[in-house]
Amino acid sequence: MRKVWIVAVALALALALGLTAAPAGAAAGKPPIPLPSAPTGLASPVALPQVVDPVPAYQPQVSCHPGDMIGPIMLRDLVLATYGIGGRGNISRGCTEGVSEHSEGRAWDWAVNVKNPAEQAAAADFIAWLTRDDGLNARRLGVMYVIYNKKIWGAYNTRAGWRTSYAHTDHVHISFSWNGARGNTSFWTGTAGTTDHGPCARFKGSYAAPTSAPRAARCGAPTTALVKTSRPNRQYGSTGGTVARLQTLLGVPVTRRFDTATQAAVRSYQRAHDLPVTGAADQPTWASLDRSSIKKRTVRGFTAWKAANHGRKHYSRNTLSQGRAAKAVVILQTALGMRVADRNGYFGPLTQAAVMKVQAKAGLVPDGVVRAEEWQAIR
Repeated sequence: MRKVWIVAVALALALALGLTAAPAGAAAGKPPIPLPSAPTGLASPVALPQVVDPVPAYQPQVSCHPGDMIGPIMLRDLVLATYGIGGRGNISRGCTEGVSEHSEGRAWDWAVNVKNPAEQAAAADFIAWLTRDDGLNARRLGVMYVIYNKKIWGAYNTRAGWRTSYAHTDHVHISFSWNGARGNTSFWTGTAGTTDHGPCARFKGSYAAPTSAPRAARCGAPTTALVKTSRPNRQYGSTGGTVARLQTLLGVPVTRRFDTATQAAVRSYQRAHDLPVTGAADQPTWASLDRSSIKKRTVRGFTAWKAANHGRKHYSRNTLSQGRAAKAVVILQTALGMRVADRNGYFGPLTQAAVMKVQAKAGLVPDGVVRAEEWQAIR
């Protein structure tokens, strides 16, 4: 039964976001409520350029970083000031509620109930203005998708119109691209934005480390976690005994709730041990923090001498630098004699500092990048 339930939930989510076709006979295409043909909409605070922002691609949440972002805040304030109706709703939430972009602070729920005529009319005007002209204003705001009254519309799939979704009868859900969430779009700046790919997950099954700056380059594929523990992943909003164990190990008050203090302590620990600073207790973090929980390591049985020889033999033709996550990084960390708690396969600042120390001693350029020369210099 559990497997059937999980499959059903996954299918519902895919349908809601338009990632798969709706079942035969399902209503799709038509809007969730009657929309005006000439909506009033919102007034931009700047002169809009002729060039239009790129179509927002579907960018699901990848990090656990609750905190209201500027794009949703500005849109919320303008919508409420323009229509003078509905509730403020919420932007950021915990990280245990599924994929909705709320846990990254880049989604806003405008509390307008479809059963309230005045609230529905305001929602209709806004939605009509946002989605008209093939989503022109959605592009200018960096809005990925909108859900209302059991229907979803996506800027990345405008040809499909409104597709079947679920719930959302008492609020309009608006999810933003990273560009839209950061407020880097023409509606606010007067200049068409470029695509911001957001933060990148380094290990499969883990969150990405939050970023404050746009990312122009696409993220590479995350590597498979190089260690498996008996501890399940936990993040902001989680509760229970596993969280209590985490808090005990971190030396913070044991509340059995993954709160802001616990998240801050996890981030601090991750910085100190060269882990991606995700703020979540993922497998690499558990393996470093609670070594007794380790069930499987991809890399094991290497002394520093054997690791250095292995690196010279197998990785001399490649380069390793900060931000990389790979088996080769574990070999490097072992060869460098780093603490066992820091040998997690992520090339962070501590690994870079150890490499630069080797480079300085060998008379190499201390740039922190590992090439054949660096492997030869590690003894």
